[in-house]
Amino acid sequence: MIEILWHGRGGQGAFTAARLLGAAASLDDGRHALAFPSFGPERRGAPMRAFTKLSDEPIGDRSAVAKADYVIYLDDTLLGEGWETELKPGGVVLVNSVRMFDDERIAALDADGISAAVLGRPIPNTVFLGALSALCDRVSVENVQEAIRQYMPAKLHAKNIAIVDAAREAMGEAQEPREEAPGHPERAQHEDEGSRATPAESAPSLTACGGSAQDDVVVSPRPASRIPALRSANLDPADFAHSTCFDAGYLTVKNAGWRNMRPVIDAASCTGCLQCYLYCPDGTVYKVPSACQPTEAADAAASPGTRSRGDAEGSRTEVSPEGTSCGARFASAIPTISDTGETLADSLGEPACASMQPTAPVAIDLDFCKGCGICAKACKFNSITMILESEADAR
Repeated sequence: MIEILWHGRGGQGAFTAARLLGAAASLDDGRHALAFPSFGPERRGAPMRAFTKLSDEPIGDRSAVAKADYVIYLDDTLLGEGWETELKPGGVVLVNSVRMFDDERIAALDADGISAAVLGRPIPNTVFLGALSALCDRVSVENVQEAIRQYMPAKLHAKNIAIVDAAREAMGEAQEPREEAPGHPERAQHEDEGSRATPAESAPSLTACGGSAQDDVVVSPRPASRIPALRSANLDPADFAHSTCFDAGYLTVKNAGWRNMRPVIDAASCTGCLQCYLYCPDGTVYKVPSACQPTEAADAAASPGTRSRGDAEGSRTEVSPEGTSCGARFASAIPTISDTGETLADSLGEPACASMQPTAPVAIDLDFCKGCGICAKACKFNSITMILESEADAR
């Protein structure tokens, strides 16, 4: 039996790929396959697993795969310490990454780049179907293409088949150095000495063009989540609840490193309806005070850095030298009635804050944003646009 273990995040299509792989393998007479997922009540972006089993006999074992012939990571941040415990002897790990790995059992494939070049956005699942059809003799590329035609919408057939072909081409180009490796005298010497391959000697990363990645980065395990735990039965339940129960949206670890898309707010068209603020599942959208709102002047007047002075003209607010808060700095920009009855805005000929750079009423905490796009869908004024992370980094 050939067993495949899929690691991904909700929304990446790991189970879809596991199911398509099983369907492709079972198209031949006498072949059997089983595919099923494993996940909890988490939303989009949460880690999940899927399993595919391929056999020439009917499969009665429906348990999760503990050790697999192929372990696939649709997100390289899920590849952490202890990954080798899930791999059978002689097995292969495929990772969606452009980095180099200090282990010959790990092959990197730029699945995001390959899929984005065809689909316009990174959806890495079908890339690994093409890779597996090149590595596993139980699955032919013809059957993978037929499974796509049978189980995917017709409008997706051509592009996903093109992704499979591109993945096979990338795998073929990257496997050429591996096929020459057994006859290399220096390589044999290293194997006899039992030493591990250095990044320069390890299998090259499979990029969208089939070339090698330039930056040799060794994957380090992800830091452990800082989650309080009950270590003693003597701990009072009230104290335990106080240390482990948090408000909705509370996050303790930055988890946006795997994000492919990020939201960008157009301040000019944003109306401040706060629909994005209400619908964000992680509470990463927060309200930003506006300098032009009269409430800011009121806050500034109530702050310790201001004082009020009453005179014949009425009550005015002055900012003392030590008042440096944002609200206090803009308190003087609020139109005020002068002795002649002319407002400050009239004397300037334009609103007091018209020359300021427009600022959106809300902002996004990108340290915790998962790029799910719910805020963009909730916005009725199309003020939020989802852009690729690569485009955002280039800005």
